[in-house]
Amino acid sequence: MKNMTTRWMLAAVLVLLTACEKAYDDQSVVIDEGKNDRGNVTLRVVNLEMMPFSNVTLTKATGDVGNVCSHLNIAVFQNDEKVSSVNQKEGDQGFGTVSMNLPTGTYDLVVIAHNSTGSATISSPSKITFPSNIITDTFYYYGQLTVGSQAQTVDISLTRAVAMYRLNITDNMPNGVDNMKFYYTGGSSTFDATTGFGNVNSRQTVNIGITSDMKGKPSTFEVYTFPHQETGTLKMTVTAEDSQKAKIMERVFEDVPIQRNVITQMSGEFFSGSAAGQAITLQADDAWAGLNELTY
Repeated sequence: MKNMTTRWMLAAVLVLLTACEKAYDDQSVVIDEGKNDRGNVTLRVVNLEMMPFSNVTLTKATGDVGNVCSHLNIAVFQNDEKVSSVNQKEGDQGFGTVSMNLPTGTYDLVVIAHNSTGSATISSPSKITFPSNIITDTFYYYGQLTVGSQAQTVDISLTRAVAMYRLNITDNMPNGVDNMKFYYTGGSSTFDATTGFGNVNSRQTVNIGITSDMKGKPSTFEVYTFPHQETGTLKMTVTAEDSQKAKIMERVFEDVPIQRNVITQMSGEFFSGSAAGQAITLQADDAWAGLNELTY
């Protein structure tokens, strides 16, 4: 009887252990502990190929991706299946450097650095999405990773994937405005790392709340998109709203030029200026890859 009770207890423990096993959930590194031929791989982001949109002073050969981005997402694929992924966020120890164990072989490697509120979802190298479909300044790498039996360190250079639209409102923000809504078409909120461009015809919406210290002053707003090719155009509708989302003022800008790694900057009076016609000037800015400056 005692032996039978012991067997039942062992069986119950095995059931509990089996129930506690976790499935691969795209948040952890997959390591096959049973193989002896896996290689030790360290990925190190050492270079942002393109200068940042912001005023942060940064050389092109920076070793600290944390100066520009708050999230780093890495995914490894083999035969179209994801075999490993690592997500890092600003403040994590060793942010920008990732170590993983992989069996020997050849893999497709995707690295995404960005400033979204959470991790990017890398469903495949050609389908990468972001929380709430809100795009921020984003850098990427896509290429092959060959793992041998010896430990190796791979230095990664990231390339900017986005275009920026910047609106400079030169007149004062009215006290009644509580939200600026940017609705735009012509870009993409889904990214294809194999081509370096967006691959979905998106309708993007970004809401930017107006704080008390922004009222009664000129303001600057920035939103991002993934172009479908190196250059393209957006239709941009900008709406100033009150606390109940009622429209106070709205402007529609047609055929706004965009280009990957280029800022399209529009400046003018939003609330008191004339809505008829646009005086457009283009100006290059050597401090970045380029600046298209439009006056409305």
